[in-house]
Amino acid sequence: MYVCVCKGITECNVEDLGCAGVTCPDKLAAALGIDDKETCCGRCLNHIADLAVIASRGHRRHPTSVQA
Repeated sequence: MYVCVCKGITECNVEDLGCAGVTCPDKLAAALGIDDKETCCGRCLNHIADLAVIASRGHRRHPTSVQA
């Protein structure tokens, strides 16, 4: 499912970041580029806590990844 239409970001993309250890909301926003007001409307930032939960799911599947 798409979580950001502006950037074409899917839940799988967010989970992949979680697998890489990126689960902090601020780092997720930066890594996904959704904090860029010139190329993203910002609606998905209203749900960054939900995206962090999705990333955490990916992180739990790969317990050897480093928490960022």
